[in-house]
Amino acid sequence: MLLTATHPDANVARRLASLGLRRGVRVSLVQKLAGGGRILSVNGGRIAVDAGVLAHLMVEDVA
Repeated sequence: MLLTATHPDANVARRLASLGLRRGVRVSLVQKLAGGGRILSVNGGRIAVDAGVLAHLMVEDVA
């Protein structure tokens, strides 16, 4: 998947970018967690994000 958009608030967008979540980055779903969270593979690492963060990410499925 390709991350196409993040949170419009600059402070939140900076925080997401510090985790590697910025426009144009490829992400993969590793695991679904209880409560709606997910573990994502980003830039060779893994990060856990909660449902609140996920609500501010838009992805596009790419081959």
